[in-house]
Amino acid sequence: MKNKIKYITILSLLTLNLACTQPKKIYVAPKTPPSVPTQPPLTPVQPPPPPLPIVWTAANSLQPVSIPPTLRDDEPAQSLLDAVDLSLQKFNALDSTAVMRFGADSIPVSRVIASLNDFRSKLAELGLSEGFFSYLFENYVFYASTAPQVTFTGYYEPLLRGSRRESPQYPYPLYGRPADLLTVDLPQFYFYKEQPAFPNQIKGMVDAGNRLIPYYTREEIDFRSKLAGRGLEIVWIDSLVDIFFLHIQGSGIVQLDDGSRIFVGYADQNGHPFRSLGKYLLDKGLIDRGQLSLTGMKTFLKEHPESIPEAFSSNPSYIFFQVNVQSATGTFGTRLTPWRSIASDPRLFPLGALAYIECEKPVFDSGERISGWEKFGRFVLNQDTGGAIFGADHVDLFTGHGESSEIVAGSMKQKGSLFFLLKK
Repeated sequence: MKNKIKYITILSLLTLNLACTQPKKIYVAPKTPPSVPTQPPLTPVQPPPPPLPIVWTAANSLQPVSIPPTLRDDEPAQSLLDAVDLSLQKFNALDSTAVMRFGADSIPVSRVIASLNDFRSKLAELGLSEGFFSYLFENYVFYASTAPQVTFTGYYEPLLRGSRRESPQYPYPLYGRPADLLTVDLPQFYFYKEQPAFPNQIKGMVDAGNRLIPYYTREEIDFRSKLAGRGLEIVWIDSLVDIFFLHIQGSGIVQLDDGSRIFVGYADQNGHPFRSLGKYLLDKGLIDRGQLSLTGMKTFLKEHPESIPEAFSSNPSYIFFQVNVQSATGTFGTRLTPWRSIASDPRLFPLGALAYIECEKPVFDSGERISGWEKFGRFVLNQDTGGAIFGADHVDLFTGHGESSEIVAGSMKQKGSLFFLLKK
């Protein structure tokens, strides 16, 4: 019995010792994650809407400025006198009570005529001198284009080769204005004032259902012969490429195979928008920017005639011509003066009026190549328009005739400023 008690005691001590050496199981409550503030769902950030296109009108395209530009002129005074005289001839045949728009100001033709006469008189007396410029500062209002910058391009009068008869050598027609081309003046309709983005005019033709529809595109006229056989051919030309670029210039001289010449000029346009051939050729990877000039594009097209149909059809605008009695006649009806005549949007700027431009002109190297550009100022007359000239930010400067004029016109795309002048 004594041994049994001893055994139990030893066993109890061992059991107690083991219990003390075993790790204790402790209940631990599960951790509660820290509370996170609830965020409202994120609203996607919307990009700002694109700026609305500027709707140019005659009222908002010009505004008087208190500080005129610094005047200078590097062309002969005689060429300016000649250009002024040509505008005066046309103005003197107009109704002197008719009204022209200089921005928000309505100006009678009689005041425009008086301004040109005064300008011409002082120019003949003082020449292009500092005294003449000071006189203009004191006595004239300067209206500036409201465009932040004006892009000046150039145009010239090309020489084409043609014949009065169609032949394999002269297969491409130069068309006169079709009788079924209609012009609709939208301001006459009730809805026009409610839609300020509408153009002033649209063009089209009436179909068999007596509906007005768009007129034929360049692709339909040149490559599907929609006007063939209607007696609209003025003359036949040896190069469709030369015709295409004549459409851009607006007027030209055709040297006929019988030795005579005819002058052709803008008569109308088919109403379709102008699309840049240069942009098309760049976008298609057919030329690089180093070739982006009139000469470069002509060279590419004549070396790759298979590209012509699609390239030309990318510009649906089409120009119709008329025979003129003199070369380089603008839509104001005057002969154009090299470096003194400009083309602008006739909806916005007063046609025939006196203007002043600040721009850049080319500098030629010894090989008659353009080596750079330098700033210049010059008085000009607004005597022409163009199918591709829209808005207050684009002006075309007439560079004249001949190869150097073509080089300048084909390369020019310079930024500058435009002002119109009117006697106080």
